[in-house]
Amino acid sequence: MGRIRAVTAVLATAGIVLLSGCGASSDNTSGTSEAAPVQKQGAEAADGNAKAQPPAQPQAGKSQSSGNDDPSITRAIIKTGSLTVEGDDVSDMRQKAVLAIAGLDGQVSSEDTGSDPDGKVTRANLVLKVPTKSFETAIQRLSDLGKRLQIHQESTDVTEQVVDVASRIESQRASLDRMRALMTKANTIAEIVSVESELTRRESDLEALLAKQKNLALQTDLATLTLTLTEKGKPPVETEPTQDKGFLAGLKGGWNAFTAVFSALATAVGAMLPFLVLLAIIAVPLWRFRHRLLRKQPTGQ
Repeated sequence: MGRIRAVTAVLATAGIVLLSGCGASSDNTSGTSEAAPVQKQGAEAADGNAKAQPPAQPQAGKSQSSGNDDPSITRAIIKTGSLTVEGDDVSDMRQKAVLAIAGLDGQVSSEDTGSDPDGKVTRANLVLKVPTKSFETAIQRLSDLGKRLQIHQESTDVTEQVVDVASRIESQRASLDRMRALMTKANTIAEIVSVESELTRRESDLEALLAKQKNLALQTDLATLTLTLTEKGKPPVETEPTQDKGFLAGLKGGWNAFTAVFSALATAVGAMLPFLVLLAIIAVPLWRFRHRLLRKQPTGQ
């Protein structure tokens, strides 16, 4: 009976251990199976949020802001033109033109007037400088002075030149700074002379660039308008054509000089021809008479 009880106790203990192990295993399995759906749902939720988010909106906003930060390039335009106006009183039109240009903050750059024998102004040529922004307004006001006979306008875009000169000026100034830094490090006389020579040359180049930049600024800020005022019923005085340049101009000038010299020589020969004929009429008989006398003289012994 004692052995049977002992065996029974061992078997009962083993059964309890097995049951507790199975319970723990089932608990772990259920916990794992419950955690997996939670993680899967979380992943699906994250994917859903990622898909629901609008694409590239932050990037678009960034690109727009960076585009607004970039400065816009202002076009540099040189405007020129000519205008011919006809009227009864040229002197009165000239005064009104000067006042109209002064009202637009412009000025008269040069002037050429012509008068009749009585002193009355019959024509006036004015070269006017007006702000580029007021160029069209100036043409309109000057056209109202009388009858407009002729108008010509021209615009030249020099934006690339302006940008290029500004860039070269910046580079030249940086180069001068480097040369001045080298000057402080020069030890020998030869090094000092070399650096000073290069520094002087670069300063001269910078001054030339600054002068070019100033000239471009003046041309773009102020437009040039040539105004011709004529008396009614008289044709306007035509401006002298521009002189040609180059090989053809030289050839034309040489041919004109040749024809001028030839014409002068022909004129001189024509003027001298009557005297030459008279001289030949007198000299030829005398020469023949002298030749006969020499032939008749006896030869010396």
